[in-house]
This record gives sequence, C-alpha cells and structure tokens, in this order.
Amino acid sequence: MKWILGLLLAGLAASSGAQSVYKCRDAKGQPVYQSEPCPEAEKRWDTQPSTTTWDDYYKRQEADRKIAADRQHMRARARELSNGQGPSGASVGTPNADACARAKAARAQAYEAMGVSRNFQASRHWDDVVWNACK
Repeated sequence: MKWILGLLLAGLAASSGAQSVYKCRDAKGQPVYQSEPCPEAEKRWDTQPSTTTWDDYYKRQEADRKIAADRQHMRARARELSNGQGPSGASVGTPNADACARAKAARAQAYEAMGVSRNFQASRHWDDVVWNACK
C-alpha cells in the first residue's frame, strides 16, 4: 500500500512542470494571478532557468577572488599605518620630533604672552610654524 502511494506521489511530482504566472486585474480592479495570459498582463513571472553560462560563473568567481585580495591588502595597509609605518616600513612619525616640540612650546609661550588680544594673523603665523616643524 505504501509503495502505491509513493509511486502515485512520484508520478504527480514528475508531471508538475514549471509554468509562467501572470498578474491580471479583474472587473473590480483587484489583482488576480493565473497561468493563462490575460489580454493586458501587468506582470509575468517565468519559471524558466536563467541563461547564465559556466563562463559567467567562473568570471564571477575570479571577481570575488580579486575583491577578497583587495580587501586583504587594504586591511594590511591600514594595520601598517596604524603601527606608524609607511609603505616601505619607514617611520611615518615626525622627521624631527625635537623641532616639533620646540615649535609647539614657542607657540604656547606666544599665545600666553598675547592673551585674549591675539589676532588671526598671529594665530596663523604660529600655526604655520608648528605645521612646518611637525609635518
């Protein structure tokens, strides 16, 4: 009995094929989905497989590999920069840390001497001095 039921279900499954589905509107304007095309079909869903080839698959695989390699490279580069190293392993820090510290101290001393009466030109001058010393 079980094998008859299994055979019957297998036969039904084999006979059910993929069909297209059409979205139509009835007289009241409500959407209706049916397997036969309506005179003015709004939408149609085909259940046929897409026409992609193995070549497309392999191209996508190669593109994914390149993206992963680029991400790995960018992460390594970010780690190098966060550790204070440049592209060739050289230090990215200030070329002369003492000159930078002296320029910052001189700017602080000048700002202290000027107090609240300092103007834009003076601030610009001292900021440029520090920038040139620390770049």
